[in-house]
Amino acid sequence: MNELKKWILNNIDMKILALIMAIILWFYISSEYNISAERYYDIEVFPVNLRPDLSIKDIRNQVSVGIEGPKNILENTSAQKISGTVDLSNIVDPGEYYVNVKTALPKNTELVKIIPNEVRINIEKITEKNIVVGYNLIGLPERGFSLEDEPTISPIDVKVIGPESALNKISKAIIDIDISSIKDDFFSEEEIIIYNESNEIVKNLQIEPKKVIASIKVGEGYPEKFLSIKPRIVGKPAPDYFITNIEANPSEIEVYGNYSKIANVDFLETIPIDVNGISRTLTVKIAPVIGEGIYLTEEQDSLIEVKIQVEEKEEEVLFEGIKIITKEASPFVDYQIKPEIVDIKIKGKISDIKNINAEEIKAFADLSDLEKEIVLVEVEAPAGIDIIEIIPQETYITIKK
Repeated sequence: MNELKKWILNNIDMKILALIMAIILWFYISSEYNISAERYYDIEVFPVNLRPDLSIKDIRNQVSVGIEGPKNILENTSAQKISGTVDLSNIVDPGEYYVNVKTALPKNTELVKIIPNEVRINIEKITEKNIVVGYNLIGLPERGFSLEDEPTISPIDVKVIGPESALNKISKAIIDIDISSIKDDFFSEEEIIIYNESNEIVKNLQIEPKKVIASIKVGEGYPEKFLSIKPRIVGKPAPDYFITNIEANPSEIEVYGNYSKIANVDFLETIPIDVNGISRTLTVKIAPVIGEGIYLTEEQDSLIEVKIQVEEKEEEVLFEGIKIITKEASPFVDYQIKPEIVDIKIKGKISDIKNINAEEIKAFADLSDLEKEIVLVEVEAPAGIDIIEIIPQETYITIKK
């Protein structure tokens, strides 16, 4: 008993101080725990329970959540510790919906507000579409060998399943076939890649089947093909001139080469032909531009004769107030014509038109038959000029008594 008393009394002042500090710390921690605070967090919203035949086209996937609770808990809480969901189990048809957000909060906290408390979501159907499978050839067969025909793909079309909006943007289904250094017939199983209208790969689609079989026949030598010639024109003719016809002779040439090189080539362009400033027919002999892996046959001339024809532009001009000249009228009859003037629209090459004046345009009325009350107006113009319109086309004859 004495030893216990002695232990208690030993350093009694320090022990009392420690006890007081422990009590103060306990009260501090308790008060901090009980202080209530409010804080907002931006959290992600996840859709749940969507029917398998529907898909989400668009959703607002973030909301602001206000929660209330002890200050020390909120200080240790992050947005990642708060989950938000929207239950889509009641949605059975495509369309736009507003769905309440549900949250799971940390312990000892309460929900104050969700902004917004419901989110807009667009739902669309999961549909399917059949697409023909195309191909890209990668590499070249071994030297001296070539594809005898285009690859055979089996099956040629596949079923693509996915959201309606994604399927509507699909442009093609492609497989890549590596034919590098092959010299024998072969087949390979290739995975299908789906591309949209922007030539971007579309993912998250179900493809049935996912892979197709590509069969290729290979033989020695190279296939031949006739390709049309397209002259490549650069520059512009002289002012007031335009190109009326471009003729290539021969219009097509025979080439040979690896099938993978010539299969999708339908024409060859020529080296650029400069027509800048020309005002008459230009004839040149020029070579076609032949890509790598394509060759001219031995019988084929390596130069193409190209004839480029140009003509001067035409222009329309209206001459107003041209006096009508009467002819074949009897000198013993007093008459009057009305109207006495006409407007005449002409057309011709610009170089001819710009030098014509009103005096060179003649309008006539034939009065040899005065029993007629109406006479057609006739017009004469310089050579090379066409009469487009006479306004008016008739004049009236009045006999004075």
